[in-house]
Amino acid sequence: MSDIDIEFVKQVAEEAGKRAIVLIESMSPEFKADSSYVTDVDRKTEIFIREQLETRYPDFGFLGEEFGRHGDETAPLWAVDPIDGTTNMVFGLPIWCVSIGLIFEGEAIAGAISMPRTGDIYWGVKDQGAFCNGVQMTAPDRDSLHPEDTLGFTSGAIKKLNPQNLVGRLRCLGSIAMDIAYTANGSLCCLVGLNEGAYDMAAALCMAKEAGCSAEYLTGEPMEIDVILKDGKTMAPFVIAPPKMAALIQKSLV
Repeated sequence: MSDIDIEFVKQVAEEAGKRAIVLIESMSPEFKADSSYVTDVDRKTEIFIREQLETRYPDFGFLGEEFGRHGDETAPLWAVDPIDGTTNMVFGLPIWCVSIGLIFEGEAIAGAISMPRTGDIYWGVKDQGAFCNGVQMTAPDRDSLHPEDTLGFTSGAIKKLNPQNLVGRLRCLGSIAMDIAYTANGSLCCLVGLNEGAYDMAAALCMAKEAGCSAEYLTGEPMEIDVILKDGKTMAPFVIAPPKMAALIQKSLV
């Protein structure tokens, strides 16, 4: 599939982010059944994104964090987290984003991520590279760590795993999409995660792979997005990083 208009997807992500900034002024946070935050900003942003994507791609499926999956399950699938990092948004932290990914034939093939508070826009398309603000991203790879290197962990991974054997500074930023995007551009050496959904990761996974990263469970098995769609979440700890770094992380944590 090579006919995706990534400029349109970027435009939708950026406009959704701008609308979210306005909506925050009257935001109403509440808790989901799993005790995580959700707000009217999340819901209204997802509805906006779905409506916009349907104008250009009416036959595609849609999976959103707030309202679930819709459409033909055999069609290409938009996987959308309208606000990734809702807790950060609620508490006024700037690391949250709008994430729009596209899954086709079991692979994340395109996506855009907009960070409204910083004005950054990330995007990627399979076999066409990944970019941040127009600059192509390449994740640097190496087989050793320095004490000042930054290692991304989700909160679930930090609670589940024992990272004391790892050299470096742990960073838990509160947005899995941005954790992966920052790994793609080299701001983080890796991202170690657990219990994440396809809507969280689809856009950023495409970018990470285009930037030279692998996505594997700590056992070395590949992390397949169609399995994540079936299970609802990643069922085991995983690492996203360039190959040598991923092997180092796996060896240190297993």
